[in-house]
Amino acid sequence: MENIRKMTLEDTQQMFELAAYAFNSETTEKRRKRFDWVTERSACYGSFDGEQLTSQLLATPFITNFHGVEYKMAGIGCVSSYPEYRGQGGITALMKKMLADLAEEKTALSYLAPFSYPFYRRYGYEQIFEQIEYTIDPINWPNIRAVAGKVHRTGWEQAKEVIDSIYSQIAEVQRGGLKREDWWQEYKFALGNDYRFAIYENEQGKAEGYVVYQTNVERFTIIEWQALSQAGYMALARFIGSHNGATHQFYFKKGFTGEDLSWLIPSPLLDMHLKPYMMGRIVDFQTFLSDYPFKASSSENIFYLNVTDEFGSWNEGVWELKVVNGKAEIRKVKESVDEKSLSATIQSWTQLFMGYRSGAILHFHQRLVGEEAQVEKLAALLPAGKPILEDYF
Repeated sequence: MENIRKMTLEDTQQMFELAAYAFNSETTEKRRKRFDWVTERSACYGSFDGEQLTSQLLATPFITNFHGVEYKMAGIGCVSSYPEYRGQGGITALMKKMLADLAEEKTALSYLAPFSYPFYRRYGYEQIFEQIEYTIDPINWPNIRAVAGKVHRTGWEQAKEVIDSIYSQIAEVQRGGLKREDWWQEYKFALGNDYRFAIYENEQGKAEGYVVYQTNVERFTIIEWQALSQAGYMALARFIGSHNGATHQFYFKKGFTGEDLSWLIPSPLLDMHLKPYMMGRIVDFQTFLSDYPFKASSSENIFYLNVTDEFGSWNEGVWELKVVNGKAEIRKVKESVDEKSLSATIQSWTQLFMGYRSGAILHFHQRLVGEEAQVEKLAALLPAGKPILEDYF
């Protein structure tokens, strides 16, 4: 019988070997350093057959900013099993244990990057993020006039404080994006990566934008591009375009806000793809809604929310949600008031409250069941804007 437990640093070698085997990655020193960097800061769960590690997953603690509210979020990664142990329930047992621990710790949310959307949907996760990819021929990159201020290339040590400051001020990443800690910035941009950095400063010398990139003769890849002003955005676009004689194409991937950038390109006939990105789930329904940034309303609003959550028994049942002037009170009750009752799975509640799907769409497709007037009333209290995530784990 397999044993499920949290792992310690003594298990790191077995963890690394399993990850390398499962993901067909080389066991290089660089990979080991990046692996250790994350595992040292994560809760690591393992399933063992005797002393042999057979399945594992990591839950890395992050903070997300959701419309001004900071939530505890667990990023799930390194979900893996040796082939001879797959299909024997190891990952399911680890997921159950991990979710129960997170709920006990009052962690509100969890995100993960799926190898299979149906596989993780069974554990209560659902798609809540999208990305849009652009591949642009150099001839179609906009020819931009010089703007006031300057762009200068720099190294990571000089760029990191600027990147942190600007990123934290970008409104769209405050819709479910990470509040990046120093260790995560180091991992994302520096540890084992060969990224380059350029900063835009206005005429007063204040940094208002940055681009992180890689470049070679085949492709100029934009890793991250953010700006606080239109001048900063245009100056960096001009800087990127100045590489048009040194590369065969420009490639840019970012969180999809609902708007694409094709209308800013001379020829909108560019290669552009909208792709599903990471999944998420509400881990603790009460914790999440207690702090939720509902819109202010002059009247008291009461809803009865029926939650189905196979892997979160603490969420199952009927919740009375009272919203007064943007502040929520939520408690579990034995029964609902029929005309005020709304029912959904934890997956659909996650999509609704994270802003990925509208109440109207979920209701139309019967993912959210109840009276239309109640759906509209609840939807009117939710903040606008698709969730955005510019990180990967």
